Amino acid sequence: MVCVLLSAFPSSSAEKSRTAWLHFEPVVVQLSGVIGVAYEYGPPQWGEDAQSEKRPETPVLRLLKPINILGDPTSDLNRGDAENVQEVQLELNRYRGLVGKRVIVTGTLGRSRNGWHFSEVAMRVKSIRSASKAK
Repeated sequence: MVCVLLSAFPSSSAEKSRTAWLHFEPVVVQLSGVIGVAYEYGPPQWGEDAQSEKRPETPVLRLLKPINILGDPTSDLNRGDAENVQEVQLELNRYRGLVGKRVIVTGTLGRSRNGWHFSEVAMRVKSIRSASKAK
């Protein structure tokens, strides 16, 4: 099953304020946004000594339009809804050349699973491609 969210120009002001509802994994979704980098504290001290600790880079997708994600009542991890999500952490190794660029990312969404997830929602990336600016 594939659920797609692409930027479109709504025809009325009521449609402009609507936020899309998507699903958590295993449903594959497509999101558009701008790749950014968040700097969060990590191991071994997780921010206890802010002066000497390193803050690893974490790739994030800053969405062009907020999304809502329906919870899965059968899942221990993804049970509740996630509303007005504006940023999604990406599980992605190669992204440096994409920082600041508009992209379309395909993958599955899930709630934060471990200490390396710093946002409410993370995406296991299956593919990523550049998006044209005008649409």
